[in-house]
Amino acid sequence: MILRGCSLENRLILGIDNSLDELVMALSIEERIIEERHIKAKKNTSEIIGTLLTEMLHFHNYSPEDLNLIIVTLGPGTFTGIRVGLAFCKGIASGMADLTVMGVSTLDVLGSFFSSFEGYYIFPVIDAKKDEVFFSLYYVKDNELFRETDIASKKPQDAIKYIKTPCICFGSGIPMCEPHIPSKKDIILVKDAYKKISGEQLIKTGLRFWAKNERCPLIPIYGRKSEAEIKFNLL
Repeated sequence: MILRGCSLENRLILGIDNSLDELVMALSIEERIIEERHIKAKKNTSEIIGTLLTEMLHFHNYSPEDLNLIIVTLGPGTFTGIRVGLAFCKGIASGMADLTVMGVSTLDVLGSFFSSFEGYYIFPVIDAKKDEVFFSLYYVKDNELFRETDIASKKPQDAIKYIKTPCICFGSGIPMCEPHIPSKKDIILVKDAYKKISGEQLIKTGLRFWAKNERCPLIPIYGRKSEAEIKFNLL
């Protein structure tokens, strides 16, 4: 973990998500968003992420040296995307004494869209390919999300067994899960929204964890074994 500095008052914050199907970059002064970009890259994002950041900063008369905090998603999601995003953020911070990097779970950010639904369970699900979904169950209390289950990857028919009601279910994995939900009573299925990370929500989620002094280790959250681990039966 790279942690430097404490106060975030009037500091420049960069949010980066590369864990899903597009690259998201957001720039803010505290929670006030200056710019947010969503890039559906044709190339590997490792080839363009540096240029895109430089362009965004330059447009607002900033340089990388002006950054005070980077908030990056750790996954689960695409293995390559997670690695590229995290390595890029660590690389920037490694040469700057006053720059902090903190990581948050992709599912935590998605779940935060519904943090005002007091008394509800929140069930974000991400299409993990290979007929599986990434998921975690949360409970909302006092406008805060409390994780009820570990982040995991399972077959849709097994994942839905973790649902408790009343529940809001959403994300790119909903079409896979819906046929396996026997009863929709007290379950709200959101099918066409909240499938992607919002840069604004990413920054707000990171700042909430910062305020509570909660830090995730800066390591990828894959949710399951990689292709290489499966192929070679690695632990």
